[in-house]
Amino acid sequence: MKKFTKLFAKLIIILLIFTNCEHSTTPQSGDDGKNDPPYDTGLDRDKELQTIDITPKDLSLITLSDQNINLLNRVMLYDYIPPVRSQENYGTCAAWGAGYYARTIMYARENNLSKTDLENDANVFSPKYLFLSTEYRGENCYGANPFYVMKALQDKGIATWSTVPYDDLGNCSQNTTGDWDNEAANYKIENFRSVDPTDHNALKMYLMMGRPVQLSCNLGLNFFSTKDEVIYDDDYSSEPSEHMYHSMCLVGYDDEKGASGAFRIVNSWGENWGDNGFVWVDYNFFSDKLCYMAYVIEGDKGGLSEAMVDEKVINPNFRVDGDDLLTIQFKDESDPHGDEKQDRVLTYNIFNRGSKTINASDDWNIVYYYYNAFNPEGDFGVILYDYYTDDVGSEFYGKNDDFDNVDVPMDKYGIFNWWNYVDVPAGWSVAKAVYSDDGSDYDFEFSYTIPNLTGDYYFVLMADGFNNIEEQYEQNNFVFFTDENRKPLKIENGIIQNETLHKGKEQSSHAGEMKRSQPNAYNIEEISALINYQKRNGILEAAANKNKSLTKKHPKNSHYGKKIVKAVLNREM
Repeated sequence: MKKFTKLFAKLIIILLIFTNCEHSTTPQSGDDGKNDPPYDTGLDRDKELQTIDITPKDLSLITLSDQNINLLNRVMLYDYIPPVRSQENYGTCAAWGAGYYARTIMYARENNLSKTDLENDANVFSPKYLFLSTEYRGENCYGANPFYVMKALQDKGIATWSTVPYDDLGNCSQNTTGDWDNEAANYKIENFRSVDPTDHNALKMYLMMGRPVQLSCNLGLNFFSTKDEVIYDDDYSSEPSEHMYHSMCLVGYDDEKGASGAFRIVNSWGENWGDNGFVWVDYNFFSDKLCYMAYVIEGDKGGLSEAMVDEKVINPNFRVDGDDLLTIQFKDESDPHGDEKQDRVLTYNIFNRGSKTINASDDWNIVYYYYNAFNPEGDFGVILYDYYTDDVGSEFYGKNDDFDNVDVPMDKYGIFNWWNYVDVPAGWSVAKAVYSDDGSDYDFEFSYTIPNLTGDYYFVLMADGFNNIEEQYEQNNFVFFTDENRKPLKIENGIIQNETLHKGKEQSSHAGEMKRSQPNAYNIEEISALINYQKRNGILEAAANKNKSLTKKHPKNSHYGKKIVKAVLNREM
């Protein structure tokens, strides 16, 4: 009899889930956030899996790793969590996890809001607005992909609950209003990133930083009836478990909770579910079965994300006090004399528009770096490491050459490594300083071969790539090689597939331009911090050694290494 009763209960839950998945159009009675079952879900896992490869992976922990952050045994974000409420029987969980919880928590932390402040609907965000502004949302208020939910947060922002209450959803076919959109634009996010849900230390560090983590979960049958207890396992034996995908928000952890420590999760099923709307999940069960994707957002927009690099920053005729290096020439194109389609010619130059001479003793560099547009931690490299130094000895002043042609040991970071013993006077380009015999201005040309890459990539030329010089403007050091629309280069087996987009068009973009067109792309602070982390920890040098076979492969009819071409304009002032 007990087996029959248990089986009957499961069948009832399954039936309710089927009903909610297909017909979640009528809210339950009451609007106090304390509704009884059934509890709805609404995560579109199939579409989510299709966007994993175009969701950038977060780098914050990598760039912070040298700060020796010691993890606490327990962290809770309770002070910033808005009151627990219910999504009712609408499939809007992704908008609740990202908008109502994660975005509100970030906003509360950034603006030092109190728990009393969060009881005011003007200080919490509307999951209704976010769901209605999300592209490719499911019909009849059911289903959304976290990628598009967070993209809506970034592109459109989110309105407050007081402006867009969670009621009158109907079938969710309505549009947002102009007044809603105007308010939402004040609350855009900087970016969103995917994180590894199996990396518990990383998740804990995000929480220590005050950053909630949105979760994509596969629910078992028992999850719906959980109470004030630590969940160690669930029942995934019965269909339709494939329909039970749900978004929630990670808001804390406790290493002493339960048998081996547990994460604290807040749900959008009202206070009558679980432990007043929360649940403890054992660390092992969390990563082994429950959570299959996780995301973080960066809160209020700032920095260079909105602004283009203005004229005074990128114009060589605008002089500044102190030091300031500016990229004034950049072009990367197929080598007409190359043997293979991977053979390229890089044309570049850097200008000293500051009032001081940039000395070789500053040991600065020009770096040509590539990185996977969505996973730069795992797929990157330095093509050219062009080093300006006095380390080679006084007898080489005014000269330049390949690292292999000098006896002085120097760290190699690029597939191609070149040293230069020159000082760069104010108002001179670097190429003129290297080849100044006749007083004319020049640009550099460098022949190289693209590694055997396949994927979506950005190439970026960086003046002072390791930040050895303190400059007036850092953002004008970066110039990106992108496609015509500032999107990544599509490369297969080392061959750029969208090369034809550049014919007759500019081939590069400054950091602000690229960021404006592709707002979720990594910003220059992230890339700069990443490359310096990779340098400090020997990762760049290891990558250079891995690709060292390419340093001897170059087109038979091309000049290997650096040569000069006459500059179109003399930039001396």
